[in-house]
Amino acid sequence: MLKSPTDPRWLPCALEGLDGLLVDHAHCEKKAAATALSLVGAYPERERLVRQLSALAIEELRHFRAVLDQLQARRLGLSRDRGDPYAKQLMQHVRSSGEARLMDRLLVGGLIEARSHERLTLLAGGIEDPALAAFYASLARAEKGHARLFVELAEGYGGEGPVGERLDELARHEAEIVAGLPLEPRIH
Repeated sequence: MLKSPTDPRWLPCALEGLDGLLVDHAHCEKKAAATALSLVGAYPERERLVRQLSALAIEELRHFRAVLDQLQARRLGLSRDRGDPYAKQLMQHVRSSGEARLMDRLLVGGLIEARSHERLTLLAGGIEDPALAAFYASLARAEKGHARLFVELAEGYGGEGPVGERLDELARHEAEIVAGLPLEPRIH
């Protein structure tokens, strides 16, 4: 789904700033749950969406708690959320009305989850602590499923052809955004 891989310099940067990355990761999981619930609130008449995204919100909150446990184990606390320039820039490409907005919100969710999957997979392969590496491998598998879920929901409401074309377009924007962001120990 992604048009570009993460810069190879990201992993050493992330490992060097692992404490800050964990804090950022906690905020990402919290926002993923909030996004799922926001979509449920915006489209309550879409039964499949409500059912699947409410379950996703619960799972994302579990991930949030698990990352909080990792922070606590490292004697770190959750600081204020610095925001996510990546997600903000990606959301600027969401169309503003009707079915197009729903499709774009779902596809942007899928792209964010796909990028998370990629980076969590990189972390799992690069972290020396076996328990933390296994933790990230488990979360990476979940993120891959979340990306697929968002795209499948979009296809269910918009059809595979139009969704595929729009996903390709949004993925090109996503690649440009990633290329333009500074290299930091963040999930996005």
